Amino acid sequence: MNDKERERPSYNQINGRKKTSFKAKRTGMAVILGLMLFTGTGFAKESLHDQYHVYQGDTYIGTVTDPGMIEQVKDEKLQTVKQEHADLDLVAGRDVSMVQEKVFGQKTADDEETVQRELENRVAVETEAVAVVTGGETAVHVKDRAAFDELLKQLKLAHVTKEELAAYELMQKDEAAPAPLSEGETRVIGINLLGDLQADDVFTAPERVLDPEQAAAKLLAGKPVEKDYTVLQGDAPETIAKKHGIRTDRLLELNSGMTANSLIHPGDVLKVPGTEPYVQVAVTRETKESAALPHRTVTEEDASLLKGETEVKQQGTDGKKEVTTVKLYMNGDKTEDKVTEEKVLAEPVDEIIRKGTKVLVGKGSGRFIWPAQGGYISSQMGARWGRQHNGIDIARPSGRSIQAADGGTVKAAGPLGGFGNRIEIDHGNGYTTLYAHLASINVKPGQKLAQGTQIGVMGSTGHSTGLHLHFEVRKNGALINPLSVVSQ
Repeated sequence: MNDKERERPSYNQINGRKKTSFKAKRTGMAVILGLMLFTGTGFAKESLHDQYHVYQGDTYIGTVTDPGMIEQVKDEKLQTVKQEHADLDLVAGRDVSMVQEKVFGQKTADDEETVQRELENRVAVETEAVAVVTGGETAVHVKDRAAFDELLKQLKLAHVTKEELAAYELMQKDEAAPAPLSEGETRVIGINLLGDLQADDVFTAPERVLDPEQAAAKLLAGKPVEKDYTVLQGDAPETIAKKHGIRTDRLLELNSGMTANSLIHPGDVLKVPGTEPYVQVAVTRETKESAALPHRTVTEEDASLLKGETEVKQQGTDGKKEVTTVKLYMNGDKTEDKVTEEKVLAEPVDEIIRKGTKVLVGKGSGRFIWPAQGGYISSQMGARWGRQHNGIDIARPSGRSIQAADGGTVKAAGPLGGFGNRIEIDHGNGYTTLYAHLASINVKPGQKLAQGTQIGVMGSTGHSTGLHLHFEVRKNGALINPLSVVSQ
């Protein structure tokens, strides 16, 4: 009988796939070749003996006369692996089978040492386990159904505390509505695992079996994927690679046709490595917290106060409200924040400010306004061109009118040497101001002025290099920097 004539049983090779009931059916083929010679007195018979054809699945391994050798190989393999995986139910050589054959005459068995070595190389040790399948793909293996349930719990505990999970599960069992939240309290009102997680009973290699904590971590870490990256201003292949923790040559491999010298532009889309979790944990939290209701500031004009003066008529206070919010988190990242209820606990109180409108002609308030219509400071007070510059120069205004920086009495008005046309105002409180290089003057000495009165027009008279206002301020006769009392 040649190899092709040997009966080969069908075998569905399994390694980490769904278990099937394995029953190797082999029909022992007893071949009895009886040579009967009629001698006139009876039949001549020759003695029979057994031999065994060994298969791994549908693959023929060899023929032996001692079936115990096969079990010995299985047992030795089993004992070796048990030292590292004592907590698992192990099985060795599920796909190894043998067919008994009765023959007589000369034995036809192969060299049994050769068959034994071949078996030692081929016999696999497996364990019953549960494959965690998502999206048609086996992601991890755990020991059993109890470990699978613990895995689901560990996935939840990655994003909620043990106390939150226990309270949530208790709330799910209790049909009564939960007690109202107290101020500052947060509770979990939803935990969902997004991902079609299926548990399949399988046989697999023992080293593939993870404990629930390890399996949960792997599911949340996810699998490597390629993601799109939109190039930003200033990006280069080297910076993009560094940003994603890879070498530049790896980035080039991911983007066919791209070289180290390729030009990239903002808005270009490149492939970069990333990860995609096998499962997402959606956690919904409900929070009740207090928040301030800001008060308004209301201004009332008051003719009993001098212009520029203010006074607090009523002190403002913030109100208080109680806000209930529902927040959705996906794998720890907040994706939604919705206010479900607001309750005002205390109304805010407006702050009322009295603003003076009373104008005293001829008397200064001590609060100065900008004397020009806009413009910028073209020259500061201080040393300039080898001499002292006693004020500031204001140039390039939006309009040429010049106004009294504060109320007061015109002390002088007219030409004065290098100042050209100038005006001096005594504000009656120790302050005086000077306005020089005017094109024209609209006031006279002794005239009483209110703050903001138009007193002249900007020009370039006297020692001037262009259209501007020279502005000086004195306090008790001493020059001071105008910018210490006025700003634009």
